[in-house]
Amino acid sequence: MAETKTKVKKERKPRAEKAPRPAAATQPAAEPAIPRAMLRTIVGVVSSDKGNKSITVIVDFQTKHPKYGKILRRRTKLYAHDEKNEARPGDKVELAECRPLSKTKHHRLIRIIEKAPEQAVQVSAEEIMTGKAPEAR
Repeated sequence: MAETKTKVKKERKPRAEKAPRPAAATQPAAEPAIPRAMLRTIVGVVSSDKGNKSITVIVDFQTKHPKYGKILRRRTKLYAHDEKNEARPGDKVELAECRPLSKTKHHRLIRIIEKAPEQAVQVSAEEIMTGKAPEAR
């Protein structure tokens, strides 16, 4: 005759009562108990600052072809949050990843590493010869 296993019900332990939480302090702590992790930063060049508090940054990187081993140059376009609208096209900037701020914006501006040189004003030949700007046509 084959023996059959019988199910044994386990007895549950009674739950311990939770102690009430202490009231939150009125003043925030000077330093957080756990330091924040280092942010993953990316360096790129601003290509557009048309949006309000938004910039578009081009990030160049190199990768190795998986089969042939050739080094390939690639680029990607990132959208970043610029709270003070201080970045201009051509600036070299440092970005950090953050929570999604919009559908495409997942980075924020940390700092401007290098400002772009001021763009030279184009001067026409007529302005140089006559000393005044050409008339509007």
